[in-house]
Amino acid sequence: MVEPAWPRLPKQHRQEILENNNLEDRISALPNPVLCHILSFVPTKTAVRTTVLSPGWRHLWKNLNTLDFSDDSHELFDETGESFKRFANFVNNVLDKRNEPHDIHVLRLSCGHSNFDPVNASSISAWVRATIGPNLKEFTLTLFANDALGFVMPHSLLSCTKLVTLSLSGCIHVLPKYPLIVDLLSLKTLFMDIDYLDSFDEILKKCPVLETLCASFVLKQPMRVCMPQTLKTLKLAIKNKVAAAIEVHASGLACVSFAHAASNFNYIVGDLNNVTEVCLNIYATHEPIYVLLNLLDEIRMTKILALHRLTTKWLLQDRIQVFPDFDHLIRLEIIFPWFDSTFLMSLLHRCYILQDLKIQIEEELPIVSQTWTEPTNDFPCLESCLSSFHFVGYLGIHDETKFVGYILKRGLVLNTINIDLDESLDINTKNDVLMKLFAMSRASPLCQANIC
Repeated sequence: MVEPAWPRLPKQHRQEILENNNLEDRISALPNPVLCHILSFVPTKTAVRTTVLSPGWRHLWKNLNTLDFSDDSHELFDETGESFKRFANFVNNVLDKRNEPHDIHVLRLSCGHSNFDPVNASSISAWVRATIGPNLKEFTLTLFANDALGFVMPHSLLSCTKLVTLSLSGCIHVLPKYPLIVDLLSLKTLFMDIDYLDSFDEILKKCPVLETLCASFVLKQPMRVCMPQTLKTLKLAIKNKVAAAIEVHASGLACVSFAHAASNFNYIVGDLNNVTEVCLNIYATHEPIYVLLNLLDEIRMTKILALHRLTTKWLLQDRIQVFPDFDHLIRLEIIFPWFDSTFLMSLLHRCYILQDLKIQIEEELPIVSQTWTEPTNDFPCLESCLSSFHFVGYLGIHDETKFVGYILKRGLVLNTINIDLDESLDINTKNDVLMKLFAMSRASPLCQANIC
């Protein structure tokens, strides 16, 4: 039986239907804590709208400990600010009418921010400060802004001892303060994609149970950071070219990602025997190549490895052709600034059980077609393991053609090969490239080629 849509029916008619059809409002019969738990999974605006369901729901939202506010008026280019004012009135009413104003467990707030709008700036600051308290467990703040001033995060947030998840995104500044009081005893997940961050090391020192750290920010001055030993996931991206020294010793670390380009930096890692996924996009103009080679040696136990353009460029410029043994590697992704078959074959020679290979070309220099050299040594992964090969940005130059032909000729268990032609190719060149690709012989009778 299809239940009636309650909000569309008058109250008297609603009751008559219940009586005539012997229907029971089972949801409203649930205990209030259970109903509040259900409402915690929907936006607060939706939760407030449940007041029309029945008298029992009229004040239920006032007991919610989870608040989820989202406003997209910043996308409407509303110069008058009227859209945000309506949003602010709603948020203020919710905060004012709650039964326990200081008992907030979860806040998720997403909206535009402008220091040039007094109502906007003061409202967001007031909401954040009203949320900070001894019972706060999850805090998610996403701010969108066109000005560079940003929102300065209150340092009191760093003293919420029950906080488990902290997420900051957008035009947010975490500025230094002396003394800086940090007491994040329960924090397990820290996500930051913000404008400026200072005192990063001081913050991490007071996160004794931190497991997931994903941070992307701009540094105002060089920093030295020792990562917590409790980490299981570490993704770090420094957006500007300020020097940094990063030290990582976490035996439980499974996922690692570094993105940083600067004149000087140092990444010191150890005890990464359990790492399974690594992504590197780092480049230093004034550091010796062994800084990168030492890092590759420490992560050699990984099962998934992505070498993005900056890392590959650093290795290519120093003409590195000797790599550690990647005994456990099953998936390899490489983004090239320019294609180099010699480099690629040297790396593949150290990948003994590789199953999935992806190559992407992001040209930054004039194309140089290397002189292809047929390998004299066997590649065990090609003959017994490699089942998927994907080439993005294929131009059909000599080296690329010879390399793809070699993979097809030696790939005995290859199931799929995907070739994405470079968008710069004209129609005649594209047809010529396609003819050469389809004419290549394949060692695997099950291999399916997809070229686009």
